[in-house]
Amino acid sequence: MPTQLSKLALVNTSDLTETLQFSVVQEGAAEASRQVISIEPNTQVIENNREIITSKNYNITVTGVYSQSAKAQLYTWADAQTNLVFTGYGLDDSILQMEGTLQINKGFEDNMSFRFSSAREAKGGYDSTTGKHTAEMSYVKNGLALFGWQEGSTTDLAAGWTDTVETLDFTAGVQTLTDATVGSGTMYRDIHFPFPAKTLTFSINVTEDSASSALIGIQCYDDAGSTTGVQATTAISGTGTTQVSKTLVAACEYVRVSIEIGSTDTVKFQNPTLQLSTDYEFVEFNT
Repeated sequence: MPTQLSKLALVNTSDLTETLQFSVVQEGAAEASRQVISIEPNTQVIENNREIITSKNYNITVTGVYSQSAKAQLYTWADAQTNLVFTGYGLDDSILQMEGTLQINKGFEDNMSFRFSSAREAKGGYDSTTGKHTAEMSYVKNGLALFGWQEGSTTDLAAGWTDTVETLDFTAGVQTLTDATVGSGTMYRDIHFPFPAKTLTFSINVTEDSASSALIGIQCYDDAGSTTGVQATTAISGTGTTQVSKTLVAACEYVRVSIEIGSTDTVKFQNPTLQLSTDYEFVEFNT
């Protein structure tokens, strides 16, 4: 079923100064477009005329009237097959996180209306080894769902995350962080979401708290990879849901969500989310 986005950005992670943003169609607006996500099954007929889904076609199609500079950048990316991050959000607060190249659709190059897309075929669901969605795409009310909540390629570390923690464990869907030395440790994810004034909420479900100085945080980074604005933090105190919210500053290109612990601290948690709402809801892109 096609889904309309409210806002879309294309990010070249090798050069964040090239980021392009696109809004919903508004007459006369710069870079206004119609952005549609579609997922269609590929089926095969087997015995007794039964159909089975063998794979799925995932695509985002963007059509609009763009400036010459925007079109030039799109052509450059398409010709070089630059790997991009497609990020955005919908009217229902679903967050798009998608990686891949773009294609300029033939028949639109010389028209005022200009169309590009990024199609891929995949079996759906998450890879059992890397934890990444097989379509390299996620569109649900959880900006962390490009990776499933499972152990990834690094033993005892949730897929898609990075850490500086001394001791890790990932068992039965619960991530344990322990830092038994003098110092501190951090587990974090970077999420491209260059939409100033939008408010993001990072949440975790704490199952055990044996820490005196643990916290969760959201920090904005600019196109040079430097911090911008003040980190928003919330101390972890007891079990249950811990949340922190931040309104993104003007220069924000991506956010880093983190769980930070001090020396001798131990924290166990599960089901982290990054949402456009404060209503904690853990979901994954099992499509």
